[in-house]
Amino acid sequence: MKVWQVEALLQRRRRQTALAAYIFFGSAWALFAYWLFEIATTPWTSWSIAPVLEFAPFCLFLFLTAFQSALQNYQLRTRRLATAWEYLTTPEQFWPS
Repeated sequence: MKVWQVEALLQRRRRQTALAAYIFFGSAWALFAYWLFEIATTPWTSWSIAPVLEFAPFCLFLFLTAFQSALQNYQLRTRRLATAWEYLTTPEQFWPS
């Protein structure tokens, strides 16, 4: 494989991970807003609040998946295996590009 082919593959993967991060992040915020709406409008009884509370892990899953895609994008940008802490504390651009 030629160097330019590897560069093209890395660039394509960066676009994919950036798009995935933004889609998951947007979906997570939309579901979180819906979850807050459900909490605000659901009467607080033991049977009706259980489904609302069971929905919270899905929001967390989407936020974590968005973070994972953003971390992969950062690793592709820096071309090294960086830890999540390194990504969070970097002075470079935080958002995937």
